[in-house]
Amino acid sequence: MRRDLHFAAVRRLSGIMKAIRHLQISAPGLSIRASICSFTAFFAVSATAVSSAPAEAASESQVADLGAVLVEGDALSKYRPETVESGTFTAMAPERLPIVVDTLTEDFIREHNPTDLHDLLRFVPGVETGGKSLLIRQPGTFSIRGMGGTEPTFEGAFPIGRGPGLFMDPFLMDRIEIAKGPVGALAGGAGTQQNASGAGGSVAMYLKGANLDGDAASMQENASVGRDVRRFRAMIDANEMLGGGSSAVRAVATADWYQPAWIENGSQNGADARESYALAPSAIWSVDDLTFGVKSLFQYAEQPSYIGIPVWRGKPGGGYSWFESSCRPDDRSSYKSFVFLPWAELRATDEWTVRAGGAAMVSSWDQTTREPYTPGLNTPEFAEYLRSGMWPSGEKYMVSGFSQSHSVTRNFGGYLRAVHDREFSESLRNVFLVQPDASWREATSGFGTPTWRAGLTAQDSVEKGPVAVLAGLRLDRFDQKSYAVAGTRGAPSVRYPKIAAEALSPRVGASVEAVDGLVFFGNVSQTRTPMLGLRGADGSTPDDPWRATQCEGGVRVRPAESLWLTMTGYSIEQENVPEFDNTGLVLDTDGRNASRGAEVSLSGDIDERWTILAMYSFNRYENRNAPRGSRARSFERVPRHSFSLSVSHEIGGGPLEGVVFGGGFRLRSKSYATMRGAFVDENLYFSRSCVFDVNAAIPFSVFGGSADWALSLGVRNLFDERYFESSRHYYECLVGEPRTFEIGLRARF
Repeated sequence: MRRDLHFAAVRRLSGIMKAIRHLQISAPGLSIRASICSFTAFFAVSATAVSSAPAEAASESQVADLGAVLVEGDALSKYRPETVESGTFTAMAPERLPIVVDTLTEDFIREHNPTDLHDLLRFVPGVETGGKSLLIRQPGTFSIRGMGGTEPTFEGAFPIGRGPGLFMDPFLMDRIEIAKGPVGALAGGAGTQQNASGAGGSVAMYLKGANLDGDAASMQENASVGRDVRRFRAMIDANEMLGGGSSAVRAVATADWYQPAWIENGSQNGADARESYALAPSAIWSVDDLTFGVKSLFQYAEQPSYIGIPVWRGKPGGGYSWFESSCRPDDRSSYKSFVFLPWAELRATDEWTVRAGGAAMVSSWDQTTREPYTPGLNTPEFAEYLRSGMWPSGEKYMVSGFSQSHSVTRNFGGYLRAVHDREFSESLRNVFLVQPDASWREATSGFGTPTWRAGLTAQDSVEKGPVAVLAGLRLDRFDQKSYAVAGTRGAPSVRYPKIAAEALSPRVGASVEAVDGLVFFGNVSQTRTPMLGLRGADGSTPDDPWRATQCEGGVRVRPAESLWLTMTGYSIEQENVPEFDNTGLVLDTDGRNASRGAEVSLSGDIDERWTILAMYSFNRYENRNAPRGSRARSFERVPRHSFSLSVSHEIGGGPLEGVVFGGGFRLRSKSYATMRGAFVDENLYFSRSCVFDVNAAIPFSVFGGSADWALSLGVRNLFDERYFESSRHYYECLVGEPRTFEIGLRARF
């Protein structure tokens, strides 16, 4: 009976996906509300089927969606994974790693219902977003430990390029792993397409894929309402076994309709809302010791353009209100992409495993954006703005050479990974990895250096009793094609010659389990990445690699069976960084900066009814090219203190048994708005922000129904905090959402 119900659910899922595809192809201007209606109808039909099933068909596991928090499984969600991969490319327990890898699990992602990577990664202190706009030169990137420009990757191996990081729906992800510190010794320089940043760590996205764990299907629908804010989201996830259990297919789909507060105010008043769709089909097939798999992703988003507003003393400047935009109603951004990730894994012997993987990603975006007004930094008008927060000219808007653009980005890559895992005795184990890989990237419109990269990674890990030692080395070869960039504002085009450069990145680290539940760890690592796609003030094209070196040490303590406390301190020194003049040309490559800090995290289960993820980050950034004693040398380029807390509790008895209450808190201390990352003035800063979320989940079993269905209620930004969540320059700062009320429904079959 249960399997028949599941097949019926999958058939309904197929019909809905066809309906969404028909809406998108034959009527692209249609509102996403039509799709929401389809999902609602699906829920209604499925609810009837489930309620008619006998009691023994109901799942024994609890499912509870909090809108902002969903708890499933054995009452508690899993915030701490058993193993992580992005730090070593081999599955290792996070407590035995010599580095820090923070993981946002599938449960955590589902609970907080984030709409994109920026929305999700703001829950990780020490990770800062750089502005959610396609007009930004390096959109969709993040800073980690005060070092900017980190580009997200698929599977930790394939950087996704410029722009896609703005549109990745986290519901499509199995997990997100953030490896802290330079990781070039593993996967090469993790910088952006301009290759001048990315020294603080990496963001690895692992897409949900077909699995052989059994049939499963789930659905989720959420509606959010606030002052001038409306949002409707619907999500489907179905895994189906085939071939007697040797193969499986999976489909994950999302649909999103969003009306942000800033399209109801100012010059963009009346603009159409955002519509976004994503579909991620995957398959897996296993025979004997050989397994084949493929993941894919189709994405489409069409939305009103937005690049933020000026800031002055923690509040909007230049005559803007909090929820206002410089854009016009017809200023839009559209994005389309296709991702294809095939792989094969062979268990050649008891000790050797060989895995081959590839990637192809093509993305296209168009945007028209009117920017907030700003004059030159050394003008009397700018001096008056610093004094009063207003432009004496009365100007509010500007159009630059970048305000309208079209770009197509193509990324292709592949790797061959061989792992030799041998246990010499009960107390001695050795894991050796070697991986050659290659990738090609190009983009139209001159926003990315067309580059071929080939690399070779060698890594060895030895565990002897309580001691684990890890050492790795990577050699990269970069080849940049000759290409030209069209000039803007009447300037002539610029041609960049062919450049070739090499980089060598080493690392070493160790962990020692002094006693059960007490682990000391440390590492020294360095990332080197050639600087391609730049032109010096003298017309030269610098290619000497920048270098980022980290020294880190810490301790992990297990206060409860499934709870770990991690404390670490680090220092990152970056050298050979390009220094720019006011025209954007490189003055020299003698730039130096440093980032020092400490991090604390507590993750896991306090007991069988409580789960927690708490993280704190302290960071002190220093620009060592600025004069000693000047404010520009040591300033809060990112918040010096940041903290986040997520906690949920299930009631264990009485009439409310199974109800889950949860909440969250995020704090960011004061930080400064910059121009190209450099300090501008004491009056251009973001004030401290404190954002609270509360939620409750009510499984239908409370009312005598199925435990596989749950109703959720939540409030985001409970106290309606006014704050800036990210920025590009001081005059392009994006605000956080006002208070919103959320109601949701979730089912599992």
